[in-house]
Amino acid sequence: MAILVDMTSIADNQPKVERVDDIPVIYGMLERMGIEGIVDEAIKAHGNWQGLSPGQVIVVWLMYILSEQNHKMEPVQQWVGRRLHLLETLTGSALGELDFTDDRLAMCLRDLSKPSAWHAIEEALGRRLLRVYNLPSETLRLDATVGSVYHEAEQSALFQVGKAKNGQYATQFKLMLGSLDPLGLPLVVDVEAGNVADDPLYVPSYQRAKALLNRAEILVVGDSKMSARTTRGTIAAGQDYYLTPLADKKDEPDLLEAVLEEWLVEEAASLPIFLPEDLLGDGRAPDPTLAIACAFEVTRLQEAVVAAATVTWEERLLVVRSYSYQQSLLAGLRQRVEKAEAALVALTPPRQRGKAQIQSEEALLAAIAKIEQRHAVHGFFTYTYQPEVTERMRRAYQDQPVRVERRVRYQLTVQRHEAAIAAAEAACGWRIYATNAPPARLPLTTAVLTYRDQIVQENIFRRLHGKFLSLTPLYVQREDHAQGLIHLLTLAARFLALGDYLAREALALTGETLMGVYAGNSNRSTARPTTERMLKAFEGITLILWPQGGQCSTILTGFTHVHAQILAILGLQPSLFSALHSA
Repeated sequence: MAILVDMTSIADNQPKVERVDDIPVIYGMLERMGIEGIVDEAIKAHGNWQGLSPGQVIVVWLMYILSEQNHKMEPVQQWVGRRLHLLETLTGSALGELDFTDDRLAMCLRDLSKPSAWHAIEEALGRRLLRVYNLPSETLRLDATVGSVYHEAEQSALFQVGKAKNGQYATQFKLMLGSLDPLGLPLVVDVEAGNVADDPLYVPSYQRAKALLNRAEILVVGDSKMSARTTRGTIAAGQDYYLTPLADKKDEPDLLEAVLEEWLVEEAASLPIFLPEDLLGDGRAPDPTLAIACAFEVTRLQEAVVAAATVTWEERLLVVRSYSYQQSLLAGLRQRVEKAEAALVALTPPRQRGKAQIQSEEALLAAIAKIEQRHAVHGFFTYTYQPEVTERMRRAYQDQPVRVERRVRYQLTVQRHEAAIAAAEAACGWRIYATNAPPARLPLTTAVLTYRDQIVQENIFRRLHGKFLSLTPLYVQREDHAQGLIHLLTLAARFLALGDYLAREALALTGETLMGVYAGNSNRSTARPTTERMLKAFEGITLILWPQGGQCSTILTGFTHVHAQILAILGLQPSLFSALHSA
């Protein structure tokens, strides 16, 4: 059946071309995610609101963001105007450019920024995705990231000066995110002020994710900022499990040394850790040189006050030495020792012109302490020093009488404390991870490899900060608009993560690979395509609207078997494209 279009939409009865690209794919997945209905249920339009519903506006805006890789509001109206027939065919609704003015998009951002509406959207969307796609929900990862902005901190509560990941201070906002593993699918998102500490953000995110997942024995994985005793106690009280490296140098500075000392005294064996691909399936031991780490564990009792109640639980301390981490630390330690020794020797140079001399014991000790602190080598050296005093008779001159000029120079001898340095080298690479999960639920090897997969969380941040979603810079000034825009972009991040998961699961089920998604190498295939690459493969598909006797037929160009395969592995119908083409 031909698709007919009113000729009044075609100026001067001339053919019109609309770019299609990946837009039907994006719409098909957004429709299956149910975002339109979920948004409309959570956000009730104002009484004077006319035209498309907020859910419909947000869906089309997400299509623009994901297709154009741009979250600016200003171009959306023109983008819609150039694709009216395509968008109306896909959505089944009459669209107008005025449905996507800056003012209308800003109103959507304002509504998305409200905690009540946003939490309702997250809960409904999360439950739908878990139900429709039967997503794994055993492991939750929590982590925070920051985004630097150019807003004035003095005029904002959200954009505040805080410490960024690179150690520098900048005006920023903070994003706390809980995601499902191994999908990397954002589940809960909280936008906080840039000067807020990370530690208190973990419990609210965990509790919201816990309510959404509605199950016990979730494994919650986070970095050392999640290791606060209260956070661990909250997770244990919720009948869930945690896995986190301890911030032992801050909270328990002697813990690692004590655990290692006891282990060495007992001469206990450590367990070698291998990557899954290096394990042999026939029961034989792998090549020891392929081990990436070694580990052992001890147990202890922990106690914390949670919601005015005392919680007690047994905690496993997993003491892990990563060999690559060890080599990195050893190189750094030896470099620090070398630099510190050179700086210490240079404190008391031979007497010569232009070389200042330390003339008091207090000044010498202060200089030694400063070098030790700068290079973190306290206790690595022993010192002997003595003053060298020279006296010289000075004759009278003008109003100065005869006098004895006394000059002091300290001679410092520096020796390495080899035992202390050897002890520091022996401790290199060891780190303590804590978990309350029983060994049957989380064996030692599994725990190490699970935390090693923290890159899954970083992949979400890469997408949010990268070119595709480009969380920063923010081109909105109002705080509620900025918060709403960040929420909107995390909806797009969910879309990308879900596309990854669906494609990889479908290809794993059939044992096939996908070809044609690598630019410049059409023969290269992959079993783990990213959503970005799959969307890029649709670039160049166009729709031609051709006038015929007062009506218009359509011709779709550029659709290939690769596109059909991508639709199939994403679980989408070919009609998303075929419906655009006249019979």
